[in-house]
Amino acid sequence: MSHQVLARKWRPRNFVDVVGQEHVVRALANALDTGRIHHAYLFTGTRGVGKTTLARILAKALNCLGIDGRGGMTSTPCGVCQSCKDIDAGRFVDLLEVDAATNTKVDEMRELLETAQYAPVSGRYKVYIIDEVHMLSKQAFNAMLKTLEEPPAHVEFILATTDPQKLPITVLSRCLQFNLKNLSPTLLAEHLAHILQVEKVPFEQPALEMIGRAGEGSARDALSLLDQAIAYGAGEVKTDQVATMLGVLDQTYLFSMLSCLVAADAKALLAEISGLGERNVSFELTLKDLASVLSRVALVQSAGVDAVEGPDAPKIAAVAGQLTPDDVQLFYQISLLGRRDLALAPDEQSGFTMTLLRMLAFKNGEGAAQLAGHSTDSTLATTQKPRPAATAEAIPSNAPADKAFQQYAVETPAVARVSESQSPTPSSTHPSTLSSISTPLSALPSAPTPMLTHAAFDGDWPAFVVRQNFTGMASMLAKQVEFQSFKDGLLVLGLADAHKHLALKAYQEKLKEALAASLGKNLRLMINVDSAANEAAGSGNSVAAQEDRTRTREQAAAESAIDQDPFVKNLKQDFGADVNRATIRPAP
Repeated sequence: MSHQVLARKWRPRNFVDVVGQEHVVRALANALDTGRIHHAYLFTGTRGVGKTTLARILAKALNCLGIDGRGGMTSTPCGVCQSCKDIDAGRFVDLLEVDAATNTKVDEMRELLETAQYAPVSGRYKVYIIDEVHMLSKQAFNAMLKTLEEPPAHVEFILATTDPQKLPITVLSRCLQFNLKNLSPTLLAEHLAHILQVEKVPFEQPALEMIGRAGEGSARDALSLLDQAIAYGAGEVKTDQVATMLGVLDQTYLFSMLSCLVAADAKALLAEISGLGERNVSFELTLKDLASVLSRVALVQSAGVDAVEGPDAPKIAAVAGQLTPDDVQLFYQISLLGRRDLALAPDEQSGFTMTLLRMLAFKNGEGAAQLAGHSTDSTLATTQKPRPAATAEAIPSNAPADKAFQQYAVETPAVARVSESQSPTPSSTHPSTLSSISTPLSALPSAPTPMLTHAAFDGDWPAFVVRQNFTGMASMLAKQVEFQSFKDGLLVLGLADAHKHLALKAYQEKLKEALAASLGKNLRLMINVDSAANEAAGSGNSVAAQEDRTRTREQAAAESAIDQDPFVKNLKQDFGADVNRATIRPAP
């Protein structure tokens, strides 16, 4: 076979050719130049970022003999000596590459390590490269621990894995670990452009950017896709051909859809979606690309135009100036949820259409009125059917991933409040209006009380306490007691057992001082906490008891109003949302 795939042909042969891993290359090069070589290295990262490639380059650097055959360990292997040629060709006898995925057993590991005691045949070091080392069994790991910690001076271990979390901590502590980064789409596109220029293959830069994004950080994946694109385009890489091959969306269409959303033009938006359907694109990948664009828009809004790079940076900046940050966050979250739910839609195009129409419906909070009912006149709805003066979080049942969805579900509905000076009459008050239940404590019914002999005391202990505005200890005791009698300057109050700690002398003295201004300095105070007093005080006429009843009624009315609200009902029906009752608060 004369043809060699690009991923193998363009595999780096020395540290200079490695792309996007400068932090690892620099550390290894300095260690080689200064002779500070560790006996075990661990390279981690996703597929196709250069783990095995760096291991082979390191093996060459350790065993390079130089052009004249008398060179030593170096960070710039010559590539022409016998050791370098044999390593590149995969026939160097002192380089043992092991695939741990197919050699997982302890016996295989013991057999491999038995050769470590023997000196290298032709090289300076005997190098063991164990790929996908996390696939080894627990017994195999235990078998290699001692050798890995104290290997012979002529042995080097280089481990590679895509899942370092599965490695025992005893192995991690014995290795010098390097985490290889995913390559950015821009860096991948530049790398592909350089390769195509050398290969003399015509190309268009937007096509390479598509391949760079589709590579998802892997140079090998990007090169494989480039091979496919060259074959698909009959020796050239064109934008429209790559878009068709990948089934992805050209960035131009993404910005066209965003323009329709900005202008709230539903007809134009549907036309764009229809065009995508005719091109047979993947709507799932389209939502993914749309979320990516929106994330870059959010970066511009937060950190300025310098936060993003690339040829489409001006378009990103333009969209950032046309959308509010709230809309950007909303569109981003709807994109994620729409992509997740796409498999549940009747078909991909209808699911994609509903996702974008949902963005349009909730843009700037405009969808709240529409969901509440578009057949109702907006003025009539605000004057005759005010929303309840309570708030609640509408939480989808599959939380917590939908936190941003909760936000727009909560903040969109308006909160209607009726002022006390304009309180409607009972006959005209809407049942869902919570302000009608806000009754002052003085108007609450109370049990009949004995006649009082002091002019400042009108016979209603709760109302009297509210008027006095007691504070501190005096307020705590006054709100928990119930009036029993007041005769000849002696005020007798009852206190339930549950609050008998308030009958301490310090509390009574504070309350007596507070009452002296209204009931006279010669006032005497008695607090009954015995069983007879409790029986008499069981009518629930204390200020605290009446406040509790009021709060209970207001809370119940608020929850009922939330449940009956048309907007909340639509959220429950359309999105499977639920109401977090712990967040409901009556109107102040």
